[in-house]
Amino acid sequence: MKKFVCLLITLCVVLVFTSSRTTVSNDSRVGTRAANLSIGNETNVVELSQFSGKYVVLNMWTSADAITRIENIELNKIARNNDKVVHMGVNFDRSKALFKEVMSLDSLEVSSQYFCELQDRPEFEKKWGSIDKPCTFLINGKGVIVAVNPTLNEIRAAIK
Repeated sequence: MKKFVCLLITLCVVLVFTSSRTTVSNDSRVGTRAANLSIGNETNVVELSQFSGKYVVLNMWTSADAITRIENIELNKIARNNDKVVHMGVNFDRSKALFKEVMSLDSLEVSSQYFCELQDRPEFEKKWGSIDKPCTFLINGKGVIVAVNPTLNEIRAAIK
């Protein structure tokens, strides 16, 4: 009986640690229409739906995560050099002051960067998935998600 209980506990622990927690909500998967996003910063308020006919790269980043921060810088450069692409970088730092400092250090386009306030995060997560593991979405000109977490090369190839 002890062996059975130990085996059952071990199985439960294995299942808990091996089950993957999805970072993308059911409404934001490849092939689905992107949920509309309305977000603002000091210079403007935008809605995802206003970019019909253009690719939109929506990426979530934090200054503490070097990978998402570097990706945000590269995506900013891609959009700066291609008028068929709109970049929307959504930041989830705890401090807006830190966000502003990083934007300046990284030479980011102010008009493409948005700070997600704490009170807005639950609604954002409901539409776009967990902010614990930031994602990048490539959305085509018809508003359909064509890639989740694409590489920079995949984005460049898609927008040509």
